[in-house]
This record gives sequence, structure tokens and C-alpha cells, in this order.
Amino acid sequence: MAPRMTPYGYLLFLCALLMAMPGSVAADERINRPAYLSTSLDPQLYDSNLWETSYQESLDQFYTSETEDFGYALAEGLEKTVIRGQIKVLPGYRAEDQASFRQEGEPDSFLVSIDLRYTYGLGSGSPLAAMATFGSCFLASPVKMFHYTALLEGRVVVYYINQDQGKIRLLEKNYTSEKKIGGSFFEAQEMAQEVKWIRRLTRETLADMNRQMLAELPQELLQRSARKISDELNRTPSVRRGVRPPPGPTTPATVKGAARATKALDLPDLIRQVSPSIFKVLTENSSGSGFVVSTRGYAVTSLHVVEGSEDIRLKFLEGQPQKARVILQDERLDIAVLALAPENLRALPLGRSADLSPGDAAIAVGYGAEFGLSVVPTTITRIEDYQGVPLLRIDTQLEAGNSGGPLLDAGGNVVAIEVRRAEGQKEQVSFAIPIDDARRIFVHLLD
Repeated sequence: MAPRMTPYGYLLFLCALLMAMPGSVAADERINRPAYLSTSLDPQLYDSNLWETSYQESLDQFYTSETEDFGYALAEGLEKTVIRGQIKVLPGYRAEDQASFRQEGEPDSFLVSIDLRYTYGLGSGSPLAAMATFGSCFLASPVKMFHYTALLEGRVVVYYINQDQGKIRLLEKNYTSEKKIGGSFFEAQEMAQEVKWIRRLTRETLADMNRQMLAELPQELLQRSARKISDELNRTPSVRRGVRPPPGPTTPATVKGAARATKALDLPDLIRQVSPSIFKVLTENSSGSGFVVSTRGYAVTSLHVVEGSEDIRLKFLEGQPQKARVILQDERLDIAVLALAPENLRALPLGRSADLSPGDAAIAVGYGAEFGLSVVPTTITRIEDYQGVPLLRIDTQLEAGNSGGPLLDAGGNVVAIEVRRAEGQKEQVSFAIPIDDARRIFVHLLD
């Protein structure tokens, strides 16, 4: 008689079975390299005039947000299954936003390049459905014989960028997802209804494609890497540099912000104007300050405040704390760009630090104290360079909690970011990063 399997034996058998399932990767088999994930999305709205209406801006913001969420969800899944290093998601959903990074990449890392193409429109049989709808127009509820469809086609290419910046193609796969919604002829004539259909179908197809990719990519990437670049991966990883996001063009909004009038405001008026845009940063390890730079859901703080934190919450002057995540960072300038829910946000206007001179007055705002927003009038005493980092030295000692807060001119425009505090032998001094240098990191995210 065959020996009976013990409970411990059953457990080992179950673990082996799970490891052998498609798409599963043992934790100790994950690849010890960082990766960058670049996603482009090309929506094709046939027989639709939405792009020529006021809905264009709304759809543009929607696609930006949904593409970003898709990228972060996929990155999280790949980090849990096959990539042991950090996966950084590049911003933007247009191909040109990431073209330069896709061409060059980052040495000693993976580049996951994803191109998505949407086709929206009424399904086949719509003319017949229209005729039938007219025959039922007197019914209490119109007959929903139309079908609005969304076809999502995705192409994934994964490269490994070696130390000489040579690109080794590891795999290429195509995916599709199609969804449809029933509707009446009268609903199909309303642009607002079409936008609702587009939003719903986009979320459903992106979620479906995310599931498809995570079911196949981890195991295939592991196998292809073992065959094609095993020698590279057996080497000790090189020291990583900070993320090098694709450069963003100077937008009309950026130019308008830079040329904004700097009419001096009374201090109470200035505080009322800027306080809704400034928040306190709370993490499991530290706290600091930050401010909103785009109503699309982007804000700035100091990198050292949020670095390594998994739970980042922002507390505005009013309302409940809300979650945020780091999407861009610059170690040299000690700046982190955060993404948060784009609801009822007011962005601070950005000024020009190039126009500043020693002796100019400024106002440091932030949550330096334990309770409440602090407002500290100060003066720029020196403009200097510290190990290649441009710095504005101010004559006021700021608290550590001010890190990431804005340094304002008399008109309420941000001229610098309070990110550095140093102690001298006889005095304590504070510094700030000029906004002209910081702006380059997130210019493509501005309104």
C-alpha cells in the first residue's frame, strides 16, 4: 500500500504546484535590476466630434490619469512577480512624451515599452437599430439596440539596456481587449453620454489588459532573460542614477505662469490666496511641506521627506488627509513630484527665480511648526552653488518641517522650494532651490 502523505507533504506539494503555474515566479528568482515603464495611448474616435469640443480637455486629463494608473498597477504586479528592483513609471500618455527616453534608455536596467491603441464607435447594425428605435419612440423606455464599442490593441516590447546603452530586445507580444455597452439611438446622439461610455469602456478594457499582461509577462520575461542576458544579470548591478524623465516642452501655461504679474499683496491677502494650495506631508518616518503645481493632480515636496515611504498623506488646511505617491524624483535637487486625486485643487503660480537678486524680500510658507501653517518673511542674502546645486541662501532659520514648502515673492508666486537646511559654526542658515531649476523636472505636468 502506498504511504500516506503527511500535512507537511501536502504543503510542499501545493507550493510546488503554485510555482509551476503559468505567470508565477518564485520570490528568489526575481531579477535584481530596476526597470522603467513607458506607456503611450492613441485614442481613435471615429464618427465623433468630441476632440473639437470643450470635452477635449476633459478627455485629455482622463487619458493621462488612466494611463498613469494602468502603468502603476502593472509596475506593482511586475515588482511582486519578476522584477526585484524598483520600476519607475514615466509620465504622459502621448508617444512624444517618452520618445527620447525610449531611444536612449537607462544603462543596466529594463525598459518596458507599451503602445496602446483605442478604437471607439458604434457597433455594426447601428443603421437598422436606428430604424427600430424610431418605431419604439413612443414607448416609456427607449429600446437599447445600439452598441457602443471600444477595441483596445496593445503591443509590449521589453528591452534590456546594457552598460554601454546597447538595447537587447527580450520579448514582444500583442494583446487585445474589446468591450461594448448597449444604448438607445437618442443616447448615441448626446456627446455627454458618449463621454460616459468612453470612460467606462476605457477602464474596463485597461483592467482586462492588465490582467492579461500579468498572467503572461512575468514567466516569459524570466525565461527570455535567462537565455539572452544571463551573463549580464549574474553581474553585480551598477550604482543607479536618479530617474531621467523625458524633457517636457515649454507649454503656453508655463510661459503665462512665468510672466505673471508680481503685484505686491498685503500679507493677509497673500496668505488667503496661497494657503489652499499648500499642505503638510505626513509619512511613517517624517513630515514636511509641499504645494500643488497642477490642478491635474500633481504637487511638489522635498525628496528626503518622502523617500522610502510607502504611506504618504497630504493634509491641507481644510479637509481630510488624502493619499499621494511619488511619480518623479531628482536626487541632486532633493525634489519629489507627487500624484494625488485631482479634486478641488488650486495650483500655485510659478514665478522666475532668474530675476532674483541678493537683498530681495521673500516669504517662506510651510508647516514648520507642529501645529498650523507658518508664514516667515525673509530676505535672500546670497545666490550660490553648492556641489553643482544652485541655492538661494535666506537670512531666516526655518524649521525642518518647512522642507518642500514654497518660497514666495510679494505677489504670491513661487520663486524657490525650501529643501535644504544647513548649520554653520556660528549661525544656522536655510536654503531653497530656485524654481527655474526645479521647474524642468515637472514642466510637462503643468496645466
